[in-house]
Amino acid sequence: MVDCVGIDQARTASASCLHVATQKLGQQPVFWGRYFKDPGNTSSIQYQANLESDFFNTNNIKVLPVGRQTANVSEPDSDLGEQDGGDNAAAIIATFGADHLSTMPEVAVFLDAEINNPLNHVYYQGWSAGLIAGGSSQNVTFAPCVYGHHNDGETWSELGKALSAGSICGAAWIVFMDSMNFPIGPWQPARFTGKNMPASVRVAIAQRVLDFQDSEHRAYDFNLVNPAHQDWLLPRLVLPPASLVA
Repeated sequence: MVDCVGIDQARTASASCLHVATQKLGQQPVFWGRYFKDPGNTSSIQYQANLESDFFNTNNIKVLPVGRQTANVSEPDSDLGEQDGGDNAAAIIATFGADHLSTMPEVAVFLDAEINNPLNHVYYQGWSAGLIAGGSSQNVTFAPCVYGHHNDGETWSELGKALSAGSICGAAWIVFMDSMNFPIGPWQPARFTGKNMPASVRVAIAQRVLDFQDSEHRAYDFNLVNPAHQDWLLPRLVLPPASLVA
């Protein structure tokens, strides 16, 4: 079975980066993780539809949306989380269109939590609720998910508290690096989980290589999909619609 693999970058996607990634992976990435923050954000760190949608559609690469408010996630502030979740939802809908997103079973959005700024359960309760509400008014179903280091026991423990209080988490994307070697597979079920990971949360992706630098000093992260959850994940990632392509 061929591994299902993807990349993520904090820069505008390009054909030259796709070439490098394909050479390293030995196959074209199935998905490309990109940040979303709020509508109209013109930073190249965030997804730029006018520069990227044509590229992804033409190459049949799905976009994995990452909610980027990394500095806020440790705050015990539900209102802040709800505002951020609503902003993420609005940014994604403004980018891809409600009509297109409403045809999907759900749209997975991974909240970025870093090990030096771990998730707070109160923030997550607000963020996940804000994300879901931001889509429901436009017939778009968002699936709140979390990105974090496998050894960040505080993030996964806090997520468990939020789930116990009634919040939803569709999947986890864990950082699990043990080398810079390729290939990055196969999936290792006994190893690829998180410290204090709630039993109800599917671990769908492992980030196996972080901050690989090419000859132009561009950074790439390389990711491996759990084959047990591939059929759940891929329909929840976004292929930009042809109608957005110039």
